[in-house]
Amino acid sequence: MQIRHLDRKTNRMNVTLAVAAAFAAAGCASSNRQMATGESTLKPAGQTAASTGQKGSPLYVPPGKQRMTGFNPFWFEGAAEANWENRRGRPANVATPHPVASHPVLNAAPESPTPLADVMEGLTHITQAAQGADFDPCVSRDGRWIAFASTQHRETADIYIKQVDGRTITQLTADPAHDVMPAISPDGRRIAFASDRNGNWDIYLMSTSGGQAVQVTSDPADELHPSWSPDGNRLVFCRMGEVSGRWELWVTDTTGGSTTEFIGYGLFPEWCPVAGTGADGRDKILFQRSRERGDRAFSLWTVDYRPGDTSSPTEIVSSRESALINASWSPDGQRIVFASVNFRDADSATTPSGTPASDLWIVGVDGTGKVALTGGKFMNLMPAWGNGGRIFFVSDRTGVSNIWSVGTDKAILAATGHQPRHTNDRGVATTPADHASPESHR
Repeated sequence: MQIRHLDRKTNRMNVTLAVAAAFAAAGCASSNRQMATGESTLKPAGQTAASTGQKGSPLYVPPGKQRMTGFNPFWFEGAAEANWENRRGRPANVATPHPVASHPVLNAAPESPTPLADVMEGLTHITQAAQGADFDPCVSRDGRWIAFASTQHRETADIYIKQVDGRTITQLTADPAHDVMPAISPDGRRIAFASDRNGNWDIYLMSTSGGQAVQVTSDPADELHPSWSPDGNRLVFCRMGEVSGRWELWVTDTTGGSTTEFIGYGLFPEWCPVAGTGADGRDKILFQRSRERGDRAFSLWTVDYRPGDTSSPTEIVSSRESALINASWSPDGQRIVFASVNFRDADSATTPSGTPASDLWIVGVDGTGKVALTGGKFMNLMPAWGNGGRIFFVSDRTGVSNIWSVGTDKAILAATGHQPRHTNDRGVATTPADHASPESHR
């Protein structure tokens, strides 16, 4: 299966949330937080990956300001009916006016009528954008703050931060380009994110209090989706290999060193928040990737890592009917939450707006205890585990996309027979008292 170039106009907003849905619905191995299959080869081209698109969507680029990319990692041969393309790793459904990760003010909506709905608990509306879209949620290790990307104030995406239980939001970036995929450092001081402000996707760092962003990667390849090591000294991210033509996993130092290490192939990596949970005291890194044969969709994998020493990859969970994407660790590193997009029955598994439906599932790190967290014909993507058994995610359950949260206790109890325990601080230090938290800048 090869990835070819497209010159179609795309909706960046769809790319943000629909990535998983679109890819899976196309019958290709893709996923929401993913760009094409990591195992495909690329055909050279020279067209724009993000052309004009639709105004108000995260993929929109004003006429005359499109950039040449040389390839489009979001289109597969054999999926001619799927008009999805997204430089961000998420499919964009050009048939819909909004992104699969859209905007609305979500009021208390009735739950899904399916049997799975009774597992849901404490469904809460977190962000309230009236226009644009809120997506890519990331919760601080102390559970107090949530950072996310949004187009609620303009056509390109910026990074915002807010208190988890608060109403006001603080805008951290204001570059004319797209700033997406935020990741808050373990100590709460910094945010890593991806931006295309210099012509291709690179990783940047900035303070959670605002200020100037510092560029971390600067080669011609696209780098996306940073995730912090438990000690805050390293970042893992995915990179489109210019030689391999595949999505690669790399680790880089954030303490001033120049060490950058290739650790394998995959997409949208997530570093386990608890150090030493892998074999021989190594850290675990979670990611998604697909096989190169058949219509096998994305599945979830881990590697055990320490500098200079990476294990062979281990598949944790897979499906013959669905693409499994957007994985996130529980605070104790014992469970994984992910989005599942059914691609074998795309005609019936669609949301009211016509986008592919997706649901959230929880599974143990050993692949056992798999249980559904959401159910119904909605888009539920980009889960991020917070404190107190809450998971934050993006959903279009009222017809548009925004960030919601849901409790996990009932689902975990149903899967394991045991009531889960929660800590107040995710097992890590909270923001130091001498550090000016984001709240002081509101």
